[in-house]
Amino acid sequence: MASHEMPSDDFVAVIRRDAPDAGELLWMKDDRTYCSAIVREGLARIECGSLPESWPRKGVLNVTTGEPYQGKPGEQPSLFVFLAVVEGEHGPYDYKGATPEAAGPIHDAVVTFASGRKLGLISYEKHSSRIPKTEICGADGAVCFPAYYPNR
Repeated sequence: MASHEMPSDDFVAVIRRDAPDAGELLWMKDDRTYCSAIVREGLARIECGSLPESWPRKGVLNVTTGEPYQGKPGEQPSLFVFLAVVEGEHGPYDYKGATPEAAGPIHDAVVTFASGRKLGLISYEKHSSRIPKTEICGADGAVCFPAYYPNR
């Protein structure tokens, strides 16, 4: 089981920092075990897991289903935050074609392990419960994945 304790800043990749109380972070205990934190209004949702042994799309190791955030208790979520982990360094990433309506910007960072292995860490969001059909691709075109249909 992966530890939910956040390591020192030297071992955390800040994918995006928004205001002092929001952003996305990811850290890896080793080259297979990751933890991510999505921070909004000073509160963090932390998820840990293992990268799969094999994956359905070339280079794409994990895409989350989207964490919902409510503006106020009892309201429908108005923001969904997604994280993806990809093999190698292919960024910057962008939507394939036009940016979908209600889609937020894409942010990415790269983690390099002592072995030389590199993983790309990507965060993005949408501001609607509607699910647009779009892909996210690296600048070199080597890695693309469905933005809102995890692990397909």
